[in-house]
Amino acid sequence: MTTLDVPQTGLAAARLRLALTRLARTLRRESQSKLTASQVSALATVEEFGAMRISTLATHEAMDPSVATRVVAGLETLGLFERTSDPEDRRASLVNLSEVGQRELAALWNQRTLELDARLERLSSKERDSLEAALPALEKLSRDE
Repeated sequence: MTTLDVPQTGLAAARLRLALTRLARTLRRESQSKLTASQVSALATVEEFGAMRISTLATHEAMDPSVATRVVAGLETLGLFERTSDPEDRRASLVNLSEVGQRELAALWNQRTLELDARLERLSSKERDSLEAALPALEKLSRDE
């Protein structure tokens, strides 16, 4: 590993970042889904927060609105997103998961959970317990608070 000129907590952060990046990449690679990481993330955001404008999705995803528009267009083409009129402003539209999108995302989560569970089984019970104990802290890190 490359030596970093950071305090000890920085080294832990670097190790955690690398481990999470590699794990996420491995789970995506093992997945049978043809969706991009941006598409999966957009689906998950709309699943979590409900129907929203594309500009709101762009904010949640920290992406340029033009990129969000392309992601949404791709998901619409695949039948995973559907648009409805915004009841607060009929000139605007909201995107939401279609029934197909809900099924696709549920199947993807199930598949990735099974793949991760198989990886967890390779760990000792002590290592699994340590990961379980760290979950509240990891969940906290994953939120914008």
